[in-house]
Amino acid sequence: MTTTEAGDIRNVAIIGHKGAGKTSLAEAMLYVTRATGKLGKVDDRSSVLDDTAEEKEHVCSFEASVAHLSWGGKKINLVDTPGEGSFLAETRLALAAVDAAIVVVSGKDGVQPITERVFGWVKEAKLPCLIVVTKVDAENARPDEVLADVRARLKAPVAVMEEHIGEGLQYRGVVALRTKKAWLDKPEAPGAAAAGSPAPADVASAVERARGKLVDDVAGSDDDLTERYLTEGDLTQEQLDQGLRAAVRRGALVPVVFASGVRPSGVAALLDAVVELLPPPAERPAWSGVVPSSKPGAAPQPAERPPAADAPAAAFVFKTSIDPHAGRTSFARVLSGVLRPDTALLNASTGVAERLGKIHVVVGKDHKPVDEARAGDIVALHKLKATLSGHTVCDEKQPFLLGAPELPPALFSRGVRFDAKGGEDKVGNALHRLTEEDPGLTVHQDASTRELVVSGLGALHLEITVERIRRRVGIDCRLGPPHIAYKETITRKAAGVEGKHKKQTGGHGQFGVCYIDMEPLPRGGGFVFEDAVVGGAVPRQFIPSVEKGIAKAMSKGLLAGYPMVDVKVRLIDGKYHDVDSSDAAFQMAGSKAFKAAAAQCAPVLLEPIVRLSVTVPSAAMGDIIGDINSRRGRIIGTDSVEGQTIVSAFVPLSEVLEYESKLKSMTQGKGTFTMSVEHLEICPPVVQDKVMKESGFKAEADED
Repeated sequence: MTTTEAGDIRNVAIIGHKGAGKTSLAEAMLYVTRATGKLGKVDDRSSVLDDTAEEKEHVCSFEASVAHLSWGGKKINLVDTPGEGSFLAETRLALAAVDAAIVVVSGKDGVQPITERVFGWVKEAKLPCLIVVTKVDAENARPDEVLADVRARLKAPVAVMEEHIGEGLQYRGVVALRTKKAWLDKPEAPGAAAAGSPAPADVASAVERARGKLVDDVAGSDDDLTERYLTEGDLTQEQLDQGLRAAVRRGALVPVVFASGVRPSGVAALLDAVVELLPPPAERPAWSGVVPSSKPGAAPQPAERPPAADAPAAAFVFKTSIDPHAGRTSFARVLSGVLRPDTALLNASTGVAERLGKIHVVVGKDHKPVDEARAGDIVALHKLKATLSGHTVCDEKQPFLLGAPELPPALFSRGVRFDAKGGEDKVGNALHRLTEEDPGLTVHQDASTRELVVSGLGALHLEITVERIRRRVGIDCRLGPPHIAYKETITRKAAGVEGKHKKQTGGHGQFGVCYIDMEPLPRGGGFVFEDAVVGGAVPRQFIPSVEKGIAKAMSKGLLAGYPMVDVKVRLIDGKYHDVDSSDAAFQMAGSKAFKAAAAQCAPVLLEPIVRLSVTVPSAAMGDIIGDINSRRGRIIGTDSVEGQTIVSAFVPLSEVLEYESKLKSMTQGKGTFTMSVEHLEICPPVVQDKVMKESGFKAEADED
């Protein structure tokens, strides 16, 4: 295949709440542009993009899917993203790899919590976007009410680009206000959909009124256009097009269009808008990142990399897929330069050398090889052995590391249990392989229980993980009780606390003494170690040993075996022996000093507090608030929009692990929620005592 220049590419992520019709819309875009031979449908499991066994079974997107198509002489790279809250890590990374977003809102259900969350990421990244109101042909569709919902909930400067003719079962199609092209009364088919037809006379007056409002919106987005509009009473077609394009690209306007992915309808007008209004990679600002230092311990230097083909090569991997037969595939955005097969690269995130295999462009499982990938394109890279999602690969001689976005934290942890003999190694290997594919998943072995613990973004995330393990390794496993990421800290100061390690054996003995001060840090302060030794009381080479011993002791805490955080330790004095002092002796002395000081500093347990946002019918607000209060929650605000109430609260994570099922029962399935860990707070005494008792933790005695 021929290489596409950056000016002829559009990179777009399709985002929104689950069930809004994102994948159906993407399938319609592929069908209308002849990228696929037939219209893939989610409900009958013929979707090209939702192609994993779990996605077909649950009729839901769990992974980002990549596809490319051609329209109007331009190449459009689509990234269809999950809208289920448990899989938003994939969505977050996809948004870092594109130049614009299509925000999908259901014409039946309106703006939902995940829509608000992902739209917030779009605004944070300053990505141009357009909004598609889907399902306008569905029974009980209410596109005009949903448009008002968009204005109220997303607070976006929307500009309506189309007049939808009819709605629900009376829906006929759309008329593009900018061009007055119409697609009415029949589904859009490949080829035939491109041209459209003139708007019929029976809708002309409605189209003119709506077009006048669009002209007002565009004129109001720019001072020069406003002056022309006031002077001349209208904008020329060229002024309208250029003004709209400029406003969209700088975020002053967000176009709104209407479509049905199932019919399909409104797809050609949407594709026109993508090509004509959204920016190509060549127009984006330089990428911000760092140049990793080759010297150990040296800080990386800030750097920018222009999105140009003549710059050094660099690519950002936003998705990793591992197939038992095809091997590892890394989906990457080429940030700069040119990538070619069989090229030596550097993983700037890890410092590991890589060698690139073949390069493909993809539509679902259909991969086509290309000779090179130039700056601005999105492609599939093969044989990158140690590169994961979120990593940057680049030219070995001119390294560049892109600042990857912060991913949603893993909210849920559960033990993985199985009955099969010898299953631990197989399940453990399968889990670690899944963490290489799924950026929101982590796995570790609990040091005290030796249990495999898997952590993810939600209950469904972990359930799908277990399904994948069953399918891949054939072992029936299940999830055990949840694990909460408690922490420990201190609340008082202690001064001059001694840590002494003295042991005499045959030959050299062991001797190390240190004295420390300890104090709590503000929440989020982490661990600070200060060297205040004067006069060589502790030799320079052993001061890092003291810090290492303290850090090791902090990793297990004192109360329930959880890591201790937000502590400052000041090493003020010590003693040593010319022969018997060693690294190990001062590590042990540091550990003893820390434990003795922490015991004097009133240690407490910290629990994670989540910010919970619950959207429910207004009639259920009282029940929701009462339930949150019963969970030790603190209401921080409510907001009413179109008969819905949004309740925001801070709640301990331990109190909302099973909240999904409770909310469904209280709202007859109409309530939705999102949550993210915000901060840590000290546990009430009764909760702390319960956690300590259930942990069964016993502090290890230091070796004498």
